[in-house]
Amino acid sequence: MVDKDAAGFTALQLHGWKRDHEAMITEVRQRGWSNSIELLRSGQMAPGLARAVVALVEDRRAFWVRFEAEFPDRVRISLDGLRDDLSRLRRDCTPGSPLDKVIVALAKTVRHFFDRVEALDLATLRCDGADPDWLAFEAALRALRKSVGYQIAELADSYSIPLQGEFAEHF
Repeated sequence: MVDKDAAGFTALQLHGWKRDHEAMITEVRQRGWSNSIELLRSGQMAPGLARAVVALVEDRRAFWVRFEAEFPDRVRISLDGLRDDLSRLRRDCTPGSPLDKVIVALAKTVRHFFDRVEALDLATLRCDGADPDWLAFEAALRALRKSVGYQIAELADSYSIPLQGEFAEHF
Protein backbone atom coordinates (compact mmCIF):
# COMPACT_ATOMS: atom_id res chain seq x y z
CA MET A 1 0.00 0.00 0.00
CA VAL A 2 2.69 2.52 0.96
CA ASP A 3 4.90 1.69 -2.02
CA LYS A 4 2.12 2.22 -4.59
CA ASP A 5 1.27 5.74 -3.46
CA ALA A 6 2.81 8.18 -5.93
CA ALA A 7 2.68 11.04 -3.40
CA GLY A 8 4.71 9.10 -0.87
CA PHE A 9 4.85 9.50 2.87
CA THR A 10 7.28 11.30 5.08
CA ALA A 11 9.71 9.41 7.28
CA LEU A 12 7.90 10.91 10.28
CA GLN A 13 4.57 9.42 9.11
CA LEU A 14 6.09 6.00 8.44
CA HIS A 15 7.83 5.96 11.83
CA GLY A 16 4.57 7.03 13.48
CA TRP A 17 2.65 4.21 11.80
CA LYS A 18 5.29 1.73 12.89
CA ARG A 19 5.20 3.04 16.47
CA ASP A 20 1.40 2.91 16.56
CA HIS A 21 1.33 -0.63 15.16
CA GLU A 22 3.90 -1.82 17.70
CA ALA A 23 1.91 -0.18 20.50
CA MET A 24 -1.26 -1.93 19.32
CA ILE A 25 0.49 -5.31 19.21
CA THR A 26 1.90 -4.71 22.69
CA GLU A 27 -1.58 -3.86 23.94
CA VAL A 28 -3.04 -6.99 22.37
CA ARG A 29 -0.35 -9.20 23.90
CA GLN A 30 -0.06 -7.63 27.33
CA ARG A 31 -3.49 -6.33 28.30
CA GLY A 32 -4.83 -9.71 29.28
CA TRP A 33 -7.55 -10.30 26.73
CA SER A 34 -5.61 -13.09 25.02
CA ASN A 35 -5.39 -15.02 28.30
CA SER A 36 -9.13 -14.58 28.77
CA ILE A 37 -9.76 -16.00 25.30
CA GLU A 38 -7.93 -19.20 26.29
CA LEU A 39 -10.11 -19.48 29.38
CA LEU A 40 -13.21 -18.86 27.28
CA ARG A 41 -12.27 -21.71 24.97
CA SER A 42 -12.06 -24.08 27.88
CA GLY A 43 -15.28 -22.96 29.58
CA GLN A 44 -17.66 -21.68 26.90
CA MET A 45 -19.56 -19.70 29.52
CA ALA A 46 -22.42 -17.33 28.57
CA PRO A 47 -22.65 -17.95 24.81
CA GLY A 48 -25.58 -15.50 24.48
CA LEU A 49 -23.50 -12.70 25.98
CA ALA A 50 -20.59 -13.54 23.70
CA ARG A 51 -22.91 -13.31 20.68
CA ALA A 52 -24.20 -9.96 21.94
CA VAL A 53 -20.63 -8.58 22.26
CA VAL A 54 -19.76 -9.70 18.73
CA ALA A 55 -22.99 -8.21 17.35
CA LEU A 56 -22.31 -4.86 19.03
CA VAL A 57 -19.02 -4.52 17.20
CA GLU A 58 -20.27 -5.88 13.87
CA ASP A 59 -23.00 -3.24 13.88
CA ARG A 60 -20.58 -0.30 14.22
CA ARG A 61 -19.41 1.10 10.89
CA ALA A 62 -16.47 2.74 12.70
CA PHE A 63 -14.80 -0.68 12.52
CA TRP A 64 -15.08 -1.24 8.79
CA VAL A 65 -15.97 1.82 6.68
CA ARG A 66 -13.25 3.32 4.42
CA PHE A 67 -11.25 6.00 6.22
CA GLU A 68 -12.02 8.68 3.64
CA ALA A 69 -15.74 8.07 4.23
CA GLU A 70 -15.43 8.49 8.00
CA PHE A 71 -16.65 11.44 10.02
CA PRO A 72 -14.65 11.59 13.26
CA ASP A 73 -17.54 12.92 15.33
CA ARG A 74 -19.74 10.01 14.21
CA VAL A 75 -16.93 7.66 15.25
CA ARG A 76 -16.85 9.34 18.68
CA ILE A 77 -20.61 9.00 19.11
CA SER A 78 -20.59 5.38 17.97
CA LEU A 79 -17.72 4.41 20.27
CA ASP A 80 -19.33 6.20 23.22
CA GLY A 81 -22.43 4.12 22.56
CA LEU A 82 -20.35 0.96 22.32
CA ARG A 83 -18.78 1.63 25.72
CA ASP A 84 -22.24 2.16 27.23
CA ASP A 85 -23.51 -1.05 25.64
CA LEU A 86 -20.50 -3.01 26.86
CA SER A 87 -21.07 -1.68 30.38
CA ARG A 88 -24.68 -2.88 30.24
CA LEU A 89 -23.62 -6.33 29.04
CA ARG A 90 -21.06 -6.55 31.79
CA ARG A 91 -23.84 -6.44 34.35
CA ASP A 92 -24.89 -9.90 33.14
CA CYS A 93 -21.38 -11.35 33.47
CA THR A 94 -19.92 -13.05 36.45
CA PRO A 95 -17.40 -10.54 37.85
CA GLY A 96 -13.87 -11.60 36.97
CA SER A 97 -15.03 -14.28 34.53
CA PRO A 98 -13.15 -14.66 31.24
CA LEU A 99 -15.98 -13.00 29.29
CA ASP A 100 -16.05 -10.15 31.81
CA LYS A 101 -12.32 -9.66 31.25
CA VAL A 102 -12.79 -9.60 27.48
CA ILE A 103 -15.49 -6.94 27.80
CA VAL A 104 -13.27 -4.88 30.09
CA ALA A 105 -10.38 -5.22 27.64
CA LEU A 106 -12.58 -4.04 24.76
CA ALA A 107 -13.69 -1.02 26.79
CA LYS A 108 -10.06 -0.23 27.64
CA THR A 109 -9.11 -0.47 23.98
CA VAL A 110 -11.80 2.08 23.10
CA ARG A 111 -10.69 4.30 25.98
CA HIS A 112 -7.11 4.10 24.68
CA PHE A 113 -8.37 5.37 21.30
CA PHE A 114 -10.07 8.31 23.01
CA ASP A 115 -6.86 9.09 24.90
CA ARG A 116 -4.98 9.22 21.60
CA VAL A 117 -7.45 11.60 19.91
CA GLU A 118 -8.29 13.72 22.96
CA ALA A 119 -6.52 16.82 21.63
CA LEU A 120 -8.31 16.69 18.27
CA ASP A 121 -11.55 18.51 17.46
CA LEU A 122 -13.54 15.56 16.17
CA ALA A 123 -16.61 17.73 15.50
CA THR A 124 -14.87 19.67 12.73
CA LEU A 125 -12.15 17.25 11.57
CA ARG A 126 -12.55 15.96 8.00
CA CYS A 127 -10.58 13.63 5.76
CA ASP A 128 -7.47 15.44 4.50
CA GLY A 129 -4.29 13.49 3.84
CA ALA A 130 -2.24 16.64 4.34
CA ASP A 131 -3.72 17.49 7.75
CA PRO A 132 -1.62 16.17 10.65
CA ASP A 133 -4.75 16.00 12.84
CA TRP A 134 -6.53 13.81 10.29
CA LEU A 135 -3.46 11.59 9.99
CA ALA A 136 -3.32 11.24 13.79
CA PHE A 137 -7.03 10.36 13.89
CA GLU A 138 -6.65 7.84 11.06
CA ALA A 139 -3.66 6.19 12.74
CA ALA A 140 -5.51 5.94 16.06
CA LEU A 141 -8.61 4.52 14.37
CA ARG A 142 -6.51 2.05 12.38
CA ALA A 143 -4.89 0.78 15.60
CA LEU A 144 -8.30 0.58 17.32
CA ARG A 145 -9.74 -1.42 14.43
CA LYS A 146 -6.87 -3.88 14.47
CA SER A 147 -6.96 -4.38 18.21
CA VAL A 148 -10.74 -4.74 18.43
CA GLY A 149 -10.74 -6.89 15.30
CA TYR A 150 -8.28 -9.34 16.82
CA GLN A 151 -10.24 -9.46 20.06
CA ILE A 152 -13.62 -9.98 18.39
CA ALA A 153 -12.26 -12.54 15.91
CA GLU A 154 -10.82 -14.57 18.78
CA LEU A 155 -13.99 -14.26 20.83
CA ALA A 156 -16.11 -15.33 17.85
CA ASP A 157 -13.77 -18.24 17.16
CA SER A 158 -13.90 -19.32 20.80
CA TYR A 159 -17.69 -19.56 20.67
CA SER A 160 -17.98 -20.68 17.03
CA ILE A 161 -19.85 -17.48 16.19
CA PRO A 162 -19.67 -16.65 12.48
CA LEU A 163 -18.79 -13.02 11.85
CA GLN A 164 -21.42 -11.17 9.82
CA GLY A 165 -21.72 -8.28 7.36
CA GLU A 166 -19.09 -5.76 6.41
CA PHE A 167 -17.12 -6.41 9.59
CA ALA A 168 -16.62 -10.03 8.52
CA GLU A 169 -15.16 -8.88 5.19
CA HIS A 170 -12.30 -7.18 7.02
CA PHE A 171 -11.49 -9.96 9.51
